[in-house]
Amino acid sequence: METTTWSRPLPLSRGIWARVADAVADASIAALTALEMAVQRWTLARRRAQEQRALRQLSPSVLRDIGAPPEWINEAGEWRAQRERAYNALLRNL
Repeated sequence: METTTWSRPLPLSRGIWARVADAVADASIAALTALEMAVQRWTLARRRAQEQRALRQLSPSVLRDIGAPPEWINEAGEWRAQRERAYNALLRNL
């Protein structure tokens, strides 16, 4: 039986370009993950703001009926009062 001997040693580490390419790929993945998380947070914040706006437009009595917290009821009442003041000011200026 013949044994094969290697004339040169096997490299134990990868080349510099392979390591640089891996570092660039890892950095790109990390940046894309961070961007995706930021977009998800922004989308969630927008959705919450839209839900709050929709709740604010409900009447205080409806909010009481569905068991909304008092601060939501007060905010809805204040929103309606502000809208009514703006409408009355518009009519006075005509």
